[in-house]
Amino acid sequence: MNNYIDSEVKTYPIWSRDNTKLLLAFIFTVIIVYIFPKLGVPQILIKLSFLFLLFIIFNSKDDVFWISWFFVITNAPGRLFTLTSGSTIYRLPMYTLMSGVSLGFSELFLIMYMIKYLSRKTKVFSLFNKYAKLIIIYGIFTIAYSFILGISQSTLIWSIRLILPWFWLLILPAFISDPKRIEHSFKLIAPFVFICFILSIQAQITGEYLHNILSGESVYGFLGEEETDIVRVSHAAHLLFILVFFALFYLSIERKIFNNTYLNLIIIIGFITILLSATRGWIIAILILFASVFFMKGFNLMKQFIRICVLVGILIFIVQFFYPQFLFQISKSFERLSTLEALTEGDLTAGGTLARISERGPRVMSEFYKSPIIGWGFSNYYFAHSDMHVGNQSILLQGGIIGYLFWIGIFLLIIYNILTYGRLYYVKLSIGSGIYVILFALIATFAIHSSSMQMWGFYGSNQATIFHWTYLLTVANAYINYCKSYVNSYKLKNTVYA
Repeated sequence: MNNYIDSEVKTYPIWSRDNTKLLLAFIFTVIIVYIFPKLGVPQILIKLSFLFLLFIIFNSKDDVFWISWFFVITNAPGRLFTLTSGSTIYRLPMYTLMSGVSLGFSELFLIMYMIKYLSRKTKVFSLFNKYAKLIIIYGIFTIAYSFILGISQSTLIWSIRLILPWFWLLILPAFISDPKRIEHSFKLIAPFVFICFILSIQAQITGEYLHNILSGESVYGFLGEEETDIVRVSHAAHLLFILVFFALFYLSIERKIFNNTYLNLIIIIGFITILLSATRGWIIAILILFASVFFMKGFNLMKQFIRICVLVGILIFIVQFFYPQFLFQISKSFERLSTLEALTEGDLTAGGTLARISERGPRVMSEFYKSPIIGWGFSNYYFAHSDMHVGNQSILLQGGIIGYLFWIGIFLLIIYNILTYGRLYYVKLSIGSGIYVILFALIATFAIHSSSMQMWGFYGSNQATIFHWTYLLTVANAYINYCKSYVNSYKLKNTVYA
């Protein structure tokens, strides 16, 4: 398609100096967190080094680079840097403010970007600002009525932590505001799909995440399940999903912005890495995302299928040489996915493998029925009975019917707005079928929320989860706003010179 909006199309190289810088930044982060303590570097110096890094980032103009770095490290390839590891040393630092009150580096990073956002002279319009503000206001309202239901100091602090990440929906579209910045961000993080795949194979072989090996703390234990012979390796799922989404998005655009073979490799390796986790909700989500290809105009499905088969064959040949159990583990993942067939036969446990439906869901719902209208807010009672493995039920438990309608309403309004703008001629001309890839990605993410872990609402709102949503909406915002601004300037130009 001859695109008059993007008459000068830049084709990005697979690797550049910025990719080297991001890889070195990632490696240096690993060294600070894992090697420095073993060398006897005091924790106070490590914490100060991260604070100094915040000062550098605040004064840097390369926000796309640093946001991309943050997205990678908070997604924890190899389970690196995570607070959930249970480690007190080998993780991103925590800073104690007073007794019972502390902030993590990721929260300080967000607060720093909030200040940077507020201090910007030029404000960038975002299609989704109003929804972000509604979510934050609703969060404050939820805290307010939680005092009536009973909320302790520690629960209040945790509640604020759950609301804070939603500020990214205000901030990210301001710093990654146009197609060039979106493309640059993808170019930076794309190689990490290969790093995640290598770390998955490493964990498959050793039975230990890289975090365990570097720290010497086997906090996750051996990953194998003796009764099924399957080794489940789950890490960096949000990062992998976003990279597969980006690759499909750029394949759907009828302009060669990135090398097609490279994009196909990202799709294949991202999918296989998620498949090795044997996590059914995430696998189904990726399959839903793949369904977007049926809406891509000019997409040669047969040619693409043959190309992918060739790449898969080469990949299997190489990996099987180093890891003979590779195909066996893949087959075991598909075998676990096939247990969902039992649902169609009325077995809600899927052969005894789906406690979310048979146990977790009913347990949360039994508490929801005790306060069905407004739920239990952020009260102590809510945190005592919530379960992030059942997303919709946890939203009902927290906000009741009113809260659930609020969250579903926001989601449907976002879908409606993207679909409405996506039908406009100038948007179609610029990104073609890419709008459908965005819509399917949002639906797939909600499928994860409904089947695997809470992704929508407050309880599951950590940095990686909200970045997942925000990246998708930032892509939509950047391309739609770019098209709108071009058309407006084109009309103005023709009015002036008429």
